[in-house]
Amino acid sequence: MITEFQINTAPTQLDLEKIEKWLIEEDRESNEGFYCNWTIITKAFKNKELVTLDFKESPIGFLVWSNCENYAEIDIFEIHPEHRKKGFGQVFFDKISENFKRKEFIAIKLFCSPRESEKFWKKMGFIKFPNRGYSESDLIYFKPLIEISATSKNVLTENKVELWDVEPYQKDDNLPKWTWNIEIKNNKLILPIIHPCNCNWNLRWTKNGKTIREDKVKYFDTKKNRVEYGPFLYIEKLIE
Repeated sequence: MITEFQINTAPTQLDLEKIEKWLIEEDRESNEGFYCNWTIITKAFKNKELVTLDFKESPIGFLVWSNCENYAEIDIFEIHPEHRKKGFGQVFFDKISENFKRKEFIAIKLFCSPRESEKFWKKMGFIKFPNRGYSESDLIYFKPLIEISATSKNVLTENKVELWDVEPYQKDDNLPKWTWNIEIKNNKLILPIIHPCNCNWNLRWTKNGKTIREDKVKYFDTKKNRVEYGPFLYIEKLIE
């Protein structure tokens, strides 16, 4: 039964050896899997960033992740070949998501490798990163772990945040790429905004039809407001 499977956030050396054994077999039999990343896996184990999915006290899946301040990044995710296509990947991910929520992460970011895993991550609700103008793969995805404000097509609203996918000097020739209608109570957004961004993109905050602030994302930060968190625009409060 799926209910018999549990995540283990503190795997032992014996668990690590069992994972190594199946990765070696997988690499030898199919030339696939993550044994080529064994150094990364052992480092994650030492840093307590290795989590396993256990059945009868034995790992049948594992995950390597990184703590990136307020979001988590999944580096490696694998289910034992004998247990694939049985729903255990989703069980593992659901349990991991709950664990990350308890750690108060706002989102999960990952790189789909191999490319065939893209279908699985889309099924888990992940969203592809937009083209941020960097030399990065088109297989980078993210998923918010909290309820967030949705983008809107209503550009006439008087209270909004707008994000362009160009720098300020280019914005006059381009419409904003994303717009969020916002509601603020006691300087805090009722629903926060999370979205991948380039730190040089143009960002505008409009209140009651008046532009309160407009600048590059990286310069939008003040002592009162912080909006840039690595690859993400994250707005939970706006103070004039």
